[in-house]
Amino acid sequence: MEKPNIDGTTTENASSIYKAIPVDVRKSLQKQVETLPSPLNFKEGPGFLSKFIRDRTSGDMDEINQEIKKNFPLTNAKVVKTNTARRQKQKKMTSNERRRLGFQKLPREGLKYEQFAELHKLWREYIENFLDLKKSMQAANQEQLHQRIGKADYHGCLLMVTRSKIPSLVGVKGIVVLETKNTFQIICEDDQLRVIPKRDTVFTLTIDKWTFSLFGNHMNLRPSERAARKFKAKPTIDF
Repeated sequence: MEKPNIDGTTTENASSIYKAIPVDVRKSLQKQVETLPSPLNFKEGPGFLSKFIRDRTSGDMDEINQEIKKNFPLTNAKVVKTNTARRQKQKKMTSNERRRLGFQKLPREGLKYEQFAELHKLWREYIENFLDLKKSMQAANQEQLHQRIGKADYHGCLLMVTRSKIPSLVGVKGIVVLETKNTFQIICEDDQLRVIPKRDTVFTLTIDKWTFSLFGNHMNLRPSERAARKFKAKPTIDF
């Protein structure tokens, strides 16, 4: 007796069930396969789908085409970025933290006047460009000049004390290495760091052939605050 196949048929029965595809059918299928769009060319997808449906339905093609345009997901596909990592905002140190770490203090020893000579040279280039004295010294530009002197950065400036309520400070001269709200810290030619209070002190500085006086009482501000402030004319102070 003949042993049955896995699907329950015998070899004799299978030969009568499974037959070769007729030649005309194979040729028809081959033509349909050749007309299919490339699987990588998604832009041809809607056209192929419309033709496929039109050949097999009598429905309203306008409505069908509208639905195809709305719901064909492979057309104009865009990659959606999924990177949701947020940049962490850098926390700034407070004034108390900077003061505690010593950022607002200079060492009393080890500083040399010669070390800051190059800083003074750079400051001279900066202040000459900032003030533009040849133009600013004209009468029409005097107010602008006064504003710029009040806003200027004096780190690297060579200052001399000409008047003060502290007699021992008169005549002290040096390069500004640090400015705070209430003081100028200057390095002198004897390599000594001296802290000069702004209050009740008049300083002088020379730029080219011009000499300017700075009244410390008018400059009791941090450098960043002075740069953003508009100065008003004030009377000179008699000590």
